[in-house]
Amino acid sequence: MSIREFLDALRSTQGQYALASVLEGPESGERLLLCEGVPVWPARPEGLLARNLPALAGCGASGILTLENKRIFVEKFGGAPRLVICGGGHVAESVVRLAVMLGLPVIGLEERPEYADALRRAGAEKVLCGPYAENLTQVEGSAETCFVVATRAHSFDVECLTGIYKKRFAYVGMLGSRSRSALVRRQLIEAGTAPEKAEELHAPIGLAIKAQTAQEIALSILAEIVEVKNGCHQTEGFPPELLNALDACTGQGKAPVLVTIVSRHGSTPREVGAKMLVLPDGRSVGSVGGGIMEYRVQQLASKMQAGEAAPCQLAEYSASAKEDDAALAACGGSMNVFLQLLKEEENNEA
Repeated sequence: MSIREFLDALRSTQGQYALASVLEGPESGERLLLCEGVPVWPARPEGLLARNLPALAGCGASGILTLENKRIFVEKFGGAPRLVICGGGHVAESVVRLAVMLGLPVIGLEERPEYADALRRAGAEKVLCGPYAENLTQVEGSAETCFVVATRAHSFDVECLTGIYKKRFAYVGMLGSRSRSALVRRQLIEAGTAPEKAEELHAPIGLAIKAQTAQEIALSILAEIVEVKNGCHQTEGFPPELLNALDACTGQGKAPVLVTIVSRHGSTPREVGAKMLVLPDGRSVGSVGGGIMEYRVQQLASKMQAGEAAPCQLAEYSASAKEDDAALAACGGSMNVFLQLLKEEENNEA
């Protein structure tokens, strides 16, 4: 099982993922990717992970499980988040620009050609120009999709929201005043939307930062989306830049090292699930905290790539360790990181 097969599995499925990684013992480094509880990589798992499939599929949050006296890190994460914005105008364009800066792919929906063109110029990956209801049938919802409704009239808001509520979503928000928001909620309920569903609508949209300009309003909207996204009990998964770096490593004959924070205690710069990919040329993508600790991790990764250390390592950086290691625990906390040399030719490598 190659890196390429892992990437293909990750990109060809959508839903809630769980990635199980064996941290110790003779099966250290073996991984299993589940999507909605079903194995997708490898499709027919074996050994320790296969024997404990129900426990892995039923894990409700990221963390370390002990199964058959072996520690296994189970990482819960969603697919790549994306933004769908209904409507054009100055605020919508600012939302698109800021979303692109944050690495979110954006789909724009707008009826007016000139406003649709403005969304394209702002950086939207895809723009559908036409009636909102018709365009929404061409957009798939998912547990990672965020919808922003910013149309020019509340009748269009209701049209968009009626279509959105038929889909899965992580977030839905609507631009407008409190009175307009109340009116739209009431119309949705009168049209058959369940009251509790209507209450999921973030309206007025955005965090209360006293925003005034289009750019400030966009900032409040994206901040609220980030707050909702990061409030889920899951890790950051595999950010696009890390996936792209993994992709670039395939077929090169040299193995990168994937570093993942699997546990932490106290205050640390990064959360559980944060990743860094150490490339064969010494460069790195992502971060597990920076500073001396990250430098030590990179040194260990280099030894693994040179064959001077085992291909799988579980390393602890703790303020309670010996004095010279205490400086490694940024902010006074401690963390365990798992390093794995990703050899393409070996089976079940991620």
